[in-house]
Amino acid sequence: MNANTIAVTVAVAALAAAAGYGLQTAMSAPPTLMSPDVYDGAWRSIEQGTRAALGRCRGEPEDRRAPCRARAQAEDRVRKAELDARYYGTVQAEQHARDARARARFEIARAECAARRGNDRAGCLSEARDAQAKALALARVAAS
Repeated sequence: MNANTIAVTVAVAALAAAAGYGLQTAMSAPPTLMSPDVYDGAWRSIEQGTRAALGRCRGEPEDRRAPCRARAQAEDRVRKAELDARYYGTVQAEQHARDARARARFEIARAECAARRGNDRAGCLSEARDAQAKALALARVAAS
């Protein structure tokens, strides 16, 4: 073998070793900000809290039951979106959490408006839709 062939072979071997080391390091690094076990435990805790809140809604009078259920379900979605934002730590996950908060406020307001009667109900729904549109617009501006 001549010297050029040996030099190229050594260079290729060194490059392959460096690439292998880089891949191994990337594969062993955690892809998220918290461990999967902590995430799963937090997720189960949120679900248990939601089930308990929905159970408390069963004891509410009929006219307050739907808003209570809407509040419990909206809070569940918000807490899960916030957990995802902490778990992934990405801009997209944080944007999803902001959107979930805005939508949750609307769902709660809509359920409370549905319990009202007549013109008061229509005005309440209109205000809730306007507030949701503003909140979603602000959330999008905050992400930019």
